[in-house]
Amino acid sequence: MGSKLNYAVCFAGLATMGGSVSAADMLVKTSLDARAWMNPILIANTQVGLSIVGQRVDYYETTSTDPRFSSEAGWLPGLQFGLSAMGPAGPVSNIYFMGAFTWLYGQTQYGASGGPVRSDRSGADIRALDLRFGKGFEIAADWMVTPYLGMGYRGWDRSLSNRFGPSGYDELYEHTYIGGGMLLQWAATERLVLSASGLIGTTSAPTMKTSYNGGFPINPWTYNLGPSSIYMAGLSADYALTNKWHINAGIDFLGFRYGASPWAPDGTREPDSQTSNWTVKAGFGYSFHKPSAVAANDW
Repeated sequence: MGSKLNYAVCFAGLATMGGSVSAADMLVKTSLDARAWMNPILIANTQVGLSIVGQRVDYYETTSTDPRFSSEAGWLPGLQFGLSAMGPAGPVSNIYFMGAFTWLYGQTQYGASGGPVRSDRSGADIRALDLRFGKGFEIAADWMVTPYLGMGYRGWDRSLSNRFGPSGYDELYEHTYIGGGMLLQWAATERLVLSASGLIGTTSAPTMKTSYNGGFPINPWTYNLGPSSIYMAGLSADYALTNKWHINAGIDFLGFRYGASPWAPDGTREPDSQTSNWTVKAGFGYSFHKPSAVAANDW
C-alpha cells in the first residue's frame, strides 16, 4: 500500500513540475496499455458528437457524345451525428465500433447532354449511414492501428424545381456498400489525437428510382445499376478541452461508380457514371470513456 501511495505522489509531482519533464513527455515515453486509464486514443474513440459539414458533390455521366459529362456539381450543407466506442470485450482489448449518420440538403447545378432541360438548379437530399467494426493494436508508444470492416448506405434524391411539369423529374439513387479499412491514430499529446483512415470495398444493389421522369410513360420506374468499387479516405483531429468535452475537425473523400442499367421498356437507360465527394466537417463531442478513479477529474 505504501509503495502505491509513493508512486502516485511521485507521478503527480512530475506532472505538475514546471521543469523539463512535462505530462506530454511522460505520455510519449509510456505505452498505451500501461496508461489505459488515461489513454488519449481510447478517450477520443469513445464519444458521441455532432458536426456541421459541407460536401462538394461531383457526379459525371458517360454518354455517347461525351465520355465525362458533368451532370451535377456543387456544395451542400448538412449535419453529421457520430457515435464511437473502443474498449475491452471480454478478454479482447480495444474492440472498436463507429457509426455516423450524415444528412445534406440544398441545391446543386444540373446539366444534361440532351432533352428539353439542359441546365438548371436541382434540389439534393443526401442521407448516408456508415458503420465500422474492428480491433485496435498498439504498434508503438502513442500509436494505434485499427483494421476494420466497414459497411453502410447512401441515398441521393435529386429533383428539378419543375419536377411536376412535363420536363421535371425526381430521381433517387441508392446503394449499400461493404469493404475493409484501416484506421491509424497518433496521440500527439495527452489532449490531441490525429487520425487517418482508408477503405476499399464494393457497392451492392445500386438502383435509381424515378418518381417523375420528364413525361415518359413508365412512371415510376426503377433502373438497376451495376455495382462497382468504392473508395473512402479521411483525415481528422480531435482535441480534448477536458477529459469529457472535445472539439474535432476533418476532411473525407468518397469515390464510387455506377454501371449502366439495362434498357427500360420506353427505350431509356441510366448511363455509366462516376461520383466523387469531398466533405469538410467541424464539431464537438462528449467522451463517455470511464477512466480509473485516479483520472476521474477533468484536466
